[in-house]
Amino acid sequence: MLVVLLAVSNLGTVSVEIWPFPFRIEAGLYAVILVAVFAGFVAGSIAAWMGGAERRRELRAARKRMREMEQSLARLKDDAAAARAKAELSQPPKI
Repeated sequence: MLVVLLAVSNLGTVSVEIWPFPFRIEAGLYAVILVAVFAGFVAGSIAAWMGGAERRRELRAARKRMREMEQSLARLKDDAAAARAKAELSQPPKI
């Protein structure tokens, strides 16, 4: 709906020329606006993704450390259960 309103409101034709290139494009103003908004969205998305790289790296390291700690805890629980079982077997029977 918003795109339709933009297109209807900006029917004029503009000439777009990008400096280092010798091309000149005649396009509707609405098309130029939409392309500029899309390019800004893509550039912003890339910048945000690159800015979050360190945070993602930290999260991966934290997840790896958490898995290692969970495995270590499971081994300790198994060792404790084995030690309790061994202690129960080594005690003399109660009369």
